[in-house]
Amino acid sequence: MKDDRLLFAADIGGTKTYLALFSLSGGTLEEVREGSYLNGSYKGVEEVLRDFLRVGEAAAIEAAAFGIACPVVGSRCSLTNLKWTIDADELKALFGFRRLVLINDLEAIGYGVGLLGGDDFFVLQQGVERQGNGALIAAGTGLGESILFWDGSTHLPSASEGGHTDFGPGNKTEMELLEFLRARHGHVSYERIVSGMGLENIYEFVKSRSKEKEPDWLKERFSAEGVAPVVSDEGVKGRDANCVEALRIFVAVYGAEAGNLALKALATSGVYIGGGIAPKMLPALSSGGFLGAFVDKGRFADFMKALPVRVILNDRAGILGAANCAARTIGGTVRKVSLPGRR
Repeated sequence: MKDDRLLFAADIGGTKTYLALFSLSGGTLEEVREGSYLNGSYKGVEEVLRDFLRVGEAAAIEAAAFGIACPVVGSRCSLTNLKWTIDADELKALFGFRRLVLINDLEAIGYGVGLLGGDDFFVLQQGVERQGNGALIAAGTGLGESILFWDGSTHLPSASEGGHTDFGPGNKTEMELLEFLRARHGHVSYERIVSGMGLENIYEFVKSRSKEKEPDWLKERFSAEGVAPVVSDEGVKGRDANCVEALRIFVAVYGAEAGNLALKALATSGVYIGGGIAPKMLPALSSGGFLGAFVDKGRFADFMKALPVRVILNDRAGILGAANCAARTIGGTVRKVSLPGRR
């Protein structure tokens, strides 16, 4: 019998929400329609769904899956960095979805990794191709982590809140950063450092120690564009010493925590770097600081050098993974993806 089903997928982050309808036919996942929304313009996910879905369309959807930037336990969750609560049962009743599952956003990306092609990755470390578990870490509005369990035929992502574990400094400067942030926040997690807000935190720390005065042109950029993206951009360009130092620290801590996750997962098949931040700072990630911290694991340094490390360039990994998860709930199999273009 021909497999011909309509699926609905969402990738709900702290800043943006991506929605898409897909048709699954004969193992091919084909995009029907998609939309991108700034969460700050909406009071909740219900308003976003109403903007996207056409009248009566939900009844034709056979299965839906939402990847959400927060811990998901059961059918209800609250976003970590956004004051939204999402209840699957309420949404099913409100819109008429037949099936709706909520999963963590890194879990969604994990379901999408296997659907990507070679051009969707930037290789930081070639490593040795082997079967086994993988690891996924993604810095964006927050810091997400997931272990990709190898079941003998495919990777199954396991949800995690590893980004909220205690930050472990690796040198004197990072120890001072820990004390600086502890005075502000009390508990200091890796997310306080490896994320958009984390890059801003690091910059404030660097500025507090620096003899360099913040130039007016930089203040103007911060005001117009936000601190984190400007620090990243100017750090890559090398025009401001404080931005360069902040980005150096960010990259090193990112690499160290990616390595921590790789060890915990025994990620012999490799480590994937997702999220919106990494693709924008590839020169900094490639400069050596990231991999230097990644492999700096004492007796396991040689093991770390053998792990493939790849940056995910395709920003559709999460939405594809959510669609893949939706297909699995109805016994569907996604073998190939057909997309009209990149977001």
